[in-house]
Amino acid sequence: MGLAYYIGIYNFVWVQNYEALVYALGLVVFLWLLYAAYDGYRRWTMGSKGWRLMCWPRGYPVKKALSNFAKYALLQWKVLRQRFPGVMHALIFYGIGWLFIATILRAINMHVVVFLVGPVYYVYKLLNNVAGLMVLVGASIAVVRRKLRLTPNLPQDPYYYLVLSLLIVIVITGFIVDGIAAVAYRLAWERAWFDPVGYLVFLWARTVPLPTLEVTYRALWLFHMSLAMAALAIIPLTNLWHIYAAALNVTFQREGTPPQGVKPVLDLDERLEAGKPVGIVKLSDTTWKQRLDYDACTSCMRCTNACPAFASGKPLSPRDVIVTMRDAMWAGLWDQQAWGEGRLQVNPEAIWSCVTCGACVYECPVTVHHVDTIIDMRRGMISVGSEYAPKDALDALYRVQTVGNPLGANPYDRDQWLSELAQKFGDDVIAREGEEYDYLYWPGCITSFDPRIRPVAESIIYLLKAAGLRVAVVPEHSCCGEPARAIGDEALYVELMKQSLGILSKYKFKKLLVSCPHGFNNFKNNYRLYRDYLLKRPETAELVKVLDSLEVEHHSVVLSKLVEEGRIKPSRSLDYVVTFHDPCYLGRWNGIYEQPRQVIRASGLRIREMPRNRSRSFCCGGGGGQLFYEIKKGERIATLRAEEASRTLGEGGRRVVAVACPYCNTMFRAEAGKFNFEVKDVAELLREAVEQPSSGGPS
Repeated sequence: MGLAYYIGIYNFVWVQNYEALVYALGLVVFLWLLYAAYDGYRRWTMGSKGWRLMCWPRGYPVKKALSNFAKYALLQWKVLRQRFPGVMHALIFYGIGWLFIATILRAINMHVVVFLVGPVYYVYKLLNNVAGLMVLVGASIAVVRRKLRLTPNLPQDPYYYLVLSLLIVIVITGFIVDGIAAVAYRLAWERAWFDPVGYLVFLWARTVPLPTLEVTYRALWLFHMSLAMAALAIIPLTNLWHIYAAALNVTFQREGTPPQGVKPVLDLDERLEAGKPVGIVKLSDTTWKQRLDYDACTSCMRCTNACPAFASGKPLSPRDVIVTMRDAMWAGLWDQQAWGEGRLQVNPEAIWSCVTCGACVYECPVTVHHVDTIIDMRRGMISVGSEYAPKDALDALYRVQTVGNPLGANPYDRDQWLSELAQKFGDDVIAREGEEYDYLYWPGCITSFDPRIRPVAESIIYLLKAAGLRVAVVPEHSCCGEPARAIGDEALYVELMKQSLGILSKYKFKKLLVSCPHGFNNFKNNYRLYRDYLLKRPETAELVKVLDSLEVEHHSVVLSKLVEEGRIKPSRSLDYVVTFHDPCYLGRWNGIYEQPRQVIRASGLRIREMPRNRSRSFCCGGGGGQLFYEIKKGERIATLRAEEASRTLGEGGRRVVAVACPYCNTMFRAEAGKFNFEVKDVAELLREAVEQPSSGGPS
């Protein structure tokens, strides 16, 4: 047997008398963590019947859960998307992870089977060195980052520094203990490479008298083990709790591309009949998944730093919404109103400041769904008639109920516009029952009633007819319900959904064409969440057939495809520079980034990208119903984005901001005069490149 054999087995020879004490303490800590895990489960499932979470959420695919755990918990995919804090966290996470495994391996080696000998032992020690240095570097960076505020708005609570300091001291004492241990065996250190840090300690320790060294070793070892046990014990009481809660949260995250997943209210009718509120009024109205969201928050501030409402000076920090709900949950305030002016209540103005852009959800490394909670609180306020609901938002809902659109426009105006379309493109451009169409076009409320946006629809029709496709506009006016859902009137939303599906059921078409990303997301994703709701009611069951067969496309995707296929051929190349604004509901909510750019480039235009583009695009400020109401604190979000667009375009020449959304179009037009740029939809740009100046368009 070699020297490594003895070291591998008897590394704790000087402290054998204390081993039982440490193991007993470890057992106490383990039992405490088990209780904390149970207590967390109890909070998340408060009021629920049966064991729902830890015996697997009903219907959640096992393969999906395992994939989520591997991708988001083990591989840290979303954490690493931001390189500086991501690498810092990875150093700590993987370093601590290996040291924990190494401790278990050493215990197995001591008491079960000896395997840490020879080359295996050398590799084991080298990995311990690497892992320890990773933790030291990562934790040190974390302290400096927080102290110097290298990441804006990071909380400065003392316990963050306590946790980081504990990790640093545990690793340093571990290195010293291992280095001293080598002296006990008179190790000549013929292979210093496998334990470089320990070797440095060894060089010092061998000059110390053995009795002194023995006392020092025992004291440091006990101190080291006590700190390690303390670090484990405080997990449920500090930010370290996210190790457990966040792992579960990413494993059972909402299905769909983030930020999809705002939950439907499938028991709406039952609630209305029983006079029960809809959404979140009290903390007890939250679901187990929402409560798990609250516990999983790491306070990394990525959500808040990405939030356009926060950036514009409005009273919304997505992190604060989640943490306030968590603190109220930990305090057991289950029957307290969730919003209000108390310390453990969410500021109502924060709830109404949200533009539902999804930047918070997209950036969150542990898949917390802030928008889900915010929309649910709006539902609660609307259902109980809260005085905190903005009057302008309520007026928009009233307009939808009375005249069928949130603008309050006269439906006759749309009928006049449809007559004009028929004159320009022929009578067949208005959909008729019994006819078959390649695309049935749903323009949406803004396009239908705003004369400034109608040219977008006309450009889309022109281009599709030029490509030889049969396209027709839905003649009935109906709001698809998206503004109602964003504002929180769930009952109105469901009625509008049923109405819209009923309209579609009358026509034969291959695909539904939608030019508004909000409507596009509504038809493509939101409606499908209510399939079970529709199916279990005899009067709506037939609508499920429409829903199941519905293929929905955004006009930018259709135009990009037609250009690629050569069915749309630009006759000239436009020679000015544009910048493109990614609509939140087209980009983050549905992952469509390149197709609008392909349409722009097909027109011969050069794109100057704004600093915040694609998945990190900054909202125009019109989402979440705020096209129809606005929290008038701080700056307008649209102003901030328009200023960014103006800087990107530079001085001189024709200055054009390209969009692919009527909401964005409207918000940018309101700022165009101030910043001296034009606003054009991608369809208008392509038509400009396709249509000859003297052309009247296809008939």
